[in-house]
Amino acid sequence: MIERRIHLPTNRHIRPQPDRQWPITFGLLALVPLLVAATLALIGWPRLQDVSLHYDLVRLRTVVECLRHQERQLEAELEMLRSPEVLARQAREMGLAPPTASAISAFTEDQQ
Repeated sequence: MIERRIHLPTNRHIRPQPDRQWPITFGLLALVPLLVAATLALIGWPRLQDVSLHYDLVRLRTVVECLRHQERQLEAELEMLRSPEVLARQAREMGLAPPTASAISAFTEDQQ
């Protein structure tokens, strides 16, 4: 059998080169989630604002109802304190008495 030597290619001419596709691929892979997040933020932010405003309105309506209830209670208390019976009782407690008929007639005579 005849042995012949086969020349195989050597790797001495092959030099490492950076992959030119990797930065583009990495950029696209990073850009897709950013676009999705931006889209969700643009869609979700106004909805979140609407929900926040709704809760603010509900809270303000509750405050208004509490204030109206308090106003009604204060008006009822004011009317009760202005009643003639309460005023007469407070006047008696302070030592005041209604004028007598002679004091009224003397006052009217002085005015004339």
